[in-house]
Amino acid sequence: MPQLRALVAITLLLPLHAAPTAVAQAATGAFIYAGCSPSKYERDTAFQSNLDSLLASIASTASSGATYNSFTAGGGVGQAEAARTAAYGLYQCRGDLSRGECVSCVRETVARLGAVCANSYAASLQVDGCYVRYDASDFVGRADNTVAYRKCSSGSSEDAGFLKSRAAGRGHLRARAATGYKLTGSGTVQGVAQCLGDIAAPDCTACLAQAVVQLKGTCGSALAADVYLEQCYVKYWQNGHDFRSSQDYSGDEFGRTVAIIIGILAGLALLVAFISFLAKACKSSKLCRGMQLLGFSQPSQEMRKTINQCSNAMQARNGSFCPYGPGYPQVAAH
Repeated sequence: MPQLRALVAITLLLPLHAAPTAVAQAATGAFIYAGCSPSKYERDTAFQSNLDSLLASIASTASSGATYNSFTAGGGVGQAEAARTAAYGLYQCRGDLSRGECVSCVRETVARLGAVCANSYAASLQVDGCYVRYDASDFVGRADNTVAYRKCSSGSSEDAGFLKSRAAGRGHLRARAATGYKLTGSGTVQGVAQCLGDIAAPDCTACLAQAVVQLKGTCGSALAADVYLEQCYVKYWQNGHDFRSSQDYSGDEFGRTVAIIIGILAGLALLVAFISFLAKACKSSKLCRGMQLLGFSQPSQEMRKTINQCSNAMQARNGSFCPYGPGYPQVAAH
């Protein structure tokens, strides 16, 4: 769809991080993790058409004010999964965002998803303020407590007061977040939890319990930790040690790679657009003839090929196998 492609092009030129918001002055667009399936779809196919429609619906429907919504494009009862023509997807915003912040976050994330997971049959992108996911298989509403991402702070503490406050905070989150987004505090420890809007309260409670188990087993006495499962997340931090306030993802290699690739794509897109504009605007002028003498008459096929290939760079880092897809949790302990 032209509108979606325009949205992608415009958003790639925006800063990677958005303005601060409620939870510890977090940037809603701050990258957390992405998942890309290694299998790729062909362009100009029924699946691509359905996916374009799905992503356009996600980007436009976010303005309704709903913090969660799910979508299907091209699906039908009894459709063989092997056909892989239908597309399924959803978005969810952090529960404390305003309507405008939610809309902005979802639209930017939809646009970035195309650059991060180009032509993937399944993809997800979690930023601090929202989450967007699509798949060729219907995953919506199906229980899944697979670990998608976890991160532990480098600092730790065995202080009895900290450990007691942390345990109390995690207990509050596990008990209360089944009814929606929860931000809680106990002593010097803050915490937040949220489940996807498509799961029932009992499944949400089970997901949160599993997330807390992951926090305990993986991060020990860390001063801050994040655990994202496929259908819920739990985070906690001691005052002054919040990832979201410090943007402390310095050890997150994939996050840095995403930022670099998006920056390169934006730069190359600007260069191609600038050269094309000058070439078309001054065909008969001295400036144009000067440009031709310098070899700038039109963007080369090599340059266009570089732009097309650049968005697949992350997949190419490990051959045809993508370690960031579903089922490959990323652990970043600092």
